[in-house]
Amino acid sequence: MTHASSRMHGGEPEEPHGITVPEPHHKSPYFAVFGVLVVLTAVTYLIALHKFEHEIVNVLLALAVACLKASCVALIFMHLRYEGKLIYLIAIVPLILCVLLVTSLIPDILMTDQDSPSASLHQFNPPPVRPLSAEHGH
Repeated sequence: MTHASSRMHGGEPEEPHGITVPEPHHKSPYFAVFGVLVVLTAVTYLIALHKFEHEIVNVLLALAVACLKASCVALIFMHLRYEGKLIYLIAIVPLILCVLLVTSLIPDILMTDQDSPSASLHQFNPPPVRPLSAEHGH
């Protein structure tokens, strides 16, 4: 039986089950990533100082820089760079669900007029108060 099993595995004995071989050590550029994070923090500060015509541009640029910083931290400091493909699936599925939830709430947020068919936000948008003089015709 030993002869047959050695033929099946190319002459090398099979490793016992439950034994794991450590992964090779990866050199991570911690100081380089720290420098990138410092530079991106300065970029975020400069974005906040510069006033674009629309405030949404400031917000979107700051969020883009924040996403870059979060990616650097996750990939290098949390060693996700060396993980398998399953970790991306685990991260993408909740992200898709989050986008679905936010987009499903957009009509409820946008329809805030008193005469709109959506009544869920009316408690936060009370009807405008009219002055007394306009009511009595004075």
